[in-house]
Amino acid sequence: MLSYIIWNIHPEFIRIGDIRAAWYGLLFALAFLAGQYVLGKIFKIEGKTEDDLATFSFYVIIATVVGARLGHVLFYQPDYYFAHPLDILKVWEGGLASHGAAIGILLAVYFFSRKYKVSYLWILDRLVIVVALGGCFIRLGNLMNSEIIGKPSNVPFAFVFANRWIDNALESYEESYQIGYKRNFTEKADFKDTTLNGIKLVPLQVHTYFDAEKTSESEAKQFLQMNIPVIATKNKDVAEHIVLSSNPKFQTIEKDKEIQISWQAYGVPRHPSQLYESISSLLLFIFLLALYYRYKQKTPEGLIFGLFLIILFSLRFLYEFLKENQVEGENAIQQAIQLNLGQLLSIPFVLVGIWLLVRLKTTKKIAV
Repeated sequence: MLSYIIWNIHPEFIRIGDIRAAWYGLLFALAFLAGQYVLGKIFKIEGKTEDDLATFSFYVIIATVVGARLGHVLFYQPDYYFAHPLDILKVWEGGLASHGAAIGILLAVYFFSRKYKVSYLWILDRLVIVVALGGCFIRLGNLMNSEIIGKPSNVPFAFVFANRWIDNALESYEESYQIGYKRNFTEKADFKDTTLNGIKLVPLQVHTYFDAEKTSESEAKQFLQMNIPVIATKNKDVAEHIVLSSNPKFQTIEKDKEIQISWQAYGVPRHPSQLYESISSLLLFIFLLALYYRYKQKTPEGLIFGLFLIILFSLRFLYEFLKENQVEGENAIQQAIQLNLGQLLSIPFVLVGIWLLVRLKTTKKIAV
């Protein structure tokens, strides 16, 4: 049985000089491509043309990106972005909110339905099928970025997000210290177990590589001895994922033009909340698609959309109990009302979904 998973995937799957490509961007693109394929099949069944699909997809893509970005800006970090408005355009740096994307899509579909004289709920019923699929890809992208992390946990499939603290902490020192280390990685180490707030920490052996042509063994060792303890205690992001051993034991191994210095630390195991949401979104996609194929053109308007809202945002509400707050401002909200911002934003969507199903039941368009 698994006892933990050391998540050591680098956010960039291509990194050659200035050429870089991130997993998140790839998965975001795949979400649209997969959604386009499925929606194309549905439109074909409904007798819609490829031009209809292309026009509608344009509306949705723009609405998703703009809505998700503005949602993050307005809901999670308004103070920062109002002080730095140009940073709103830096989508590649992260910061997309699913609730904002949902609002953006609802507005885009409304304008599309008005312009092209199509039923609003008819479109939403078909669209949310591929939105669920897209959610699966997006949350996998979050996993690759080691973001939207879960709370510390002793579940046997807990993740230690190793790359988050190793890369972020050490890369900032590379230029100023003229070191040339390779990608760091971790593996299990056999030394004394310890706990933190009731969570059993994961013993890790961290291997840091330096280019021997740029730094000497003594310089490399001194760099780590001086900076690792400071990083582990002063850097908030690092402290979320690493607890330094009381005796790190910086050990050196020289190989050709490479200097390897190994040291001991403890990783903080956490709920892989991104994976929970990704799997849930995939299962929701399968369920909604099967429901559509059962009724096809006879699908009661609002049925699939209502179920989507209830299931997705109810799960989001529950998963928030297992997740860390994304920004500092959420802590004050949670302390005041015991719910975080993600949960508060989910409640209206669930209520709308319930209203849609009640509406269908009272008009006798669905059976009990």
